[in-house]
Amino acid sequence: MIPSSSTPPEPTRSTAPAVPGRTGSRARDGRPRLRHRLATTPARVWLLTVVSCAAVIGLFASAAHTLDQARSGLDVLGRGAGPQAMATTELYLSLADMDARIADVLLMGTDHDLGSGREDALGQYEASRERANEALLQAASLTEGEGVQQRNVEEVLDGLGAYERLATEALLRNDEAGAAPGEVDAGALEAYRGATRMMHTELLPKAFNVGLDSSAIVRANHEEGQAAVTLGLLWVGGVGAAVLLSLFGLQVYLRLRFRRRFNLPLIGASAVTVVLTAGVVLALVSSSGHQSAAKDEGLDAAMSLARGGAIATDMQADQSRYLLDPDQADNYQQVYLERSQQVLFRPVSNLADYYTAIDEVAASYPELPGGGDGDPGTLGYLGERAHEALLPGQEERLAQVLEAYNELQTQDRRLREAVRDGDTGEAIDVRMNVAHSGDGTFAAYEEALGGLTEVHREAFDEGIRRGDAALSAWTWLLPAGALLLLLLVALGVRPRLAEYR
Repeated sequence: MIPSSSTPPEPTRSTAPAVPGRTGSRARDGRPRLRHRLATTPARVWLLTVVSCAAVIGLFASAAHTLDQARSGLDVLGRGAGPQAMATTELYLSLADMDARIADVLLMGTDHDLGSGREDALGQYEASRERANEALLQAASLTEGEGVQQRNVEEVLDGLGAYERLATEALLRNDEAGAAPGEVDAGALEAYRGATRMMHTELLPKAFNVGLDSSAIVRANHEEGQAAVTLGLLWVGGVGAAVLLSLFGLQVYLRLRFRRRFNLPLIGASAVTVVLTAGVVLALVSSSGHQSAAKDEGLDAAMSLARGGAIATDMQADQSRYLLDPDQADNYQQVYLERSQQVLFRPVSNLADYYTAIDEVAASYPELPGGGDGDPGTLGYLGERAHEALLPGQEERLAQVLEAYNELQTQDRRLREAVRDGDTGEAIDVRMNVAHSGDGTFAAYEEALGGLTEVHREAFDEGIRRGDAALSAWTWLLPAGALLLLLLVALGVRPRLAEYR
């Protein structure tokens, strides 16, 4: 009997082969196969082809994005913020004109036929009020969400209602008193003082700031857009160079591997790449130049002249206020000089010298006096700023504006001389002739200034139109060019790949 062992037998080890895919051996074995496949000629041709096609798609994407940014910038400047900002310059002008018309009506008193008449003055007041409301809507749209700028618009809107109430009260009181021309009722004068004080300490400063804020918004949008386009130009140029390099690498490989000297489709693709890249770059540069010209020579210059016209409107209204309120006549005379200096500056300290200086400016144009020996030059909205912004062939228009402005100062001299001589009736007649809406001295100045401003407005529109024209063809040229490039690449490699089927 064989004794049993207490030690259990060793388990039999399995010698079954490893199941494929359950260890890393197959992955390790697959790497040589992948390297072998990539080392084949078809795989390398395919790889170089894919790289070239990817570069072409990158060129299309970068060019399309940059062209869209350029179009967006033109659209904002030409049809969005630009016109809205121009409209905000009407706000100051309209408010100043409203106050001027009220002063003129009060000055007329019971003689409703002075100048262009009471009804005309009140009609002009209503028209200016409507323009002011429209300008406020434009400004509200432009400055929405801009904090301080938006509050300025809201405060002007609120203050305008309060001003109208005071102005209406002044007119009613003067009518009830039956005041003669130049002899304003005391209660009416007090109400008008409150109205014009509100206009000049609250509404007009805020309106002027709204215009400046609008210009700042336009400038910021323009600079941001130009910076984006500049960056896009670098991308387009860089990706275009990458397309050329990838096509060159593909051609070199095909030439060395297949011993063929030329590959006409790939040579054509290289030529199309150069043309496409250069065309997009030139279109962007051209459009950017037209956009800058539209802003600088068109919009900025037109807005500057419009501001000068608005201040001149308030300036000539000081003549009526000077006659209305003898107690504050000296103050209104000084304010008239200060506003005149804003429109056209010469280094003088009193009106008598200013009249002489402005006459010299009109006589010496196109040369502008000053600029040396401590003389800062002929400054202001109609000075060097307007002269430097002139478009070729428009010198005569500025000459007409300066002559009209000089005539306005000549009439102001006559008005103040009449007051000094105690001839209030003559002074009122001079003022009414200046303010006449048909053929008055100020209307002639406005017409000359409007003609010059319109030239810059047209330059703005023309710049936007040319900028759009430079980009419009690329709406279809770019995708067509990209598709042509892909087709040429395919035609270039297809015969070679067909050899391995």
